[in-house]
Amino acid sequence: MTETNTDTLVTIVGGGVHGVHLAVRLLQADLIDVCELQILDPTGLLESFRRKCRQCGMVEFRSPFVHHVGTDPFSLRDFARERGREDELRSTTVGAERPTASLFFDHAEWLCDQYGIESTLLDARATDIKNNQGNVEIETTQGCISSQWCLLAVGHGRSFTYPEWARELVSTEPVTHVWEPTFDPNTIDETSTVGIVGGGITAAQLATMLTQPGRDIVLFARSPFRVETLEASTDWMHFSGITEKLHSRPPASRAREELVAEARYDGTMPPYVFRRLQRALKQEQIELERSEITVATEAGGTVVTTCRDGSAFCLDKLVCATGFGSQYDNELFRHLRRESTLQTGYRGAPVLDDDTLRWMRQDGTPSRIAVSGVAAQQVLGPFARNVIGARRAGELIAGLLESELKMKQRGVSRPEI
Repeated sequence: MTETNTDTLVTIVGGGVHGVHLAVRLLQADLIDVCELQILDPTGLLESFRRKCRQCGMVEFRSPFVHHVGTDPFSLRDFARERGREDELRSTTVGAERPTASLFFDHAEWLCDQYGIESTLLDARATDIKNNQGNVEIETTQGCISSQWCLLAVGHGRSFTYPEWARELVSTEPVTHVWEPTFDPNTIDETSTVGIVGGGITAAQLATMLTQPGRDIVLFARSPFRVETLEASTDWMHFSGITEKLHSRPPASRAREELVAEARYDGTMPPYVFRRLQRALKQEQIELERSEITVATEAGGTVVTTCRDGSAFCLDKLVCATGFGSQYDNELFRHLRRESTLQTGYRGAPVLDDDTLRWMRQDGTPSRIAVSGVAAQQVLGPFARNVIGARRAGELIAGLLESELKMKQRGVSRPEI
């Protein structure tokens, strides 16, 4: 492969919320110039997250307005006030107001324009990463990049969960997952009968978004609905004290993973989503099926489902809103586990330094690769994947780079790693 860039100081793999926040933080702190930064993402800045919001009908965020891709916590609120968009800050019974998705993305685009971040974007996907002495070589679909530092800001990728009965049908037209890149709710016919599998926020938002006269919606939710304002206790938002419980356990261990899983309120929905769902159920816009699907069969462009209680449905479309798979199972992480000298632990979790998020090598030395996002949850806790997790990761990684770059400017050298 040809080498695309040999002068890159920092390469960020992933142009989502985490990648954009890292870029904003590093540029705002004057740690790097925009010409020294490269962001890799084949879909564009924030486009994957924007698509997911459209796919599930998320029109407002669960988290408060202080959680955004900038560094000043009140930047988004001020952005809204200056443009007369205060009505897009939605009230909540707990904590600060929440932004609409439109306001969040407009504010993010404004920040990207301010710092010229679009100019750093390379339409490419990372396929391999090698940590060498003094640099990182990143193989991409557009060539090889040599960079002093690599920041991994990738999500689950295409690792999401299908029920057992759906796995043989996922390649057929009637059955899909809400996070499949090809799923577009706008292409569903107005008179279709649509089944949605799941009982959390994504299933509820999708079901209420799709309701309209002439269309039948069946929500398959086997468990009682659980309502929680946020994805975990607010204690975890402070990233101190309670996170010491994580750090007292071995890095990348089963004990850490289980503690995070226990702390997350997975499968829940916030009160405002639950109220919308209740209204739709009361008005009979949505039919609720509490029994679990046991068999699904394609039949002439439709899918026939049979439930454990014996009920059956003939559906034009069946959408699984059943969550993500392992956060360590996207294509890049699988490759790194097989081919690299980076250290991994339970279920492929990266072994990270708790103070800097640097990925440790098998010989116990820190690499020039740092991790932000869901793969850093064994260090940051259950909010690692969220916007506030991006902000905390940004603080740690910016602190790391500031220390390293100052040492380099003073001519102080550390043993090459």
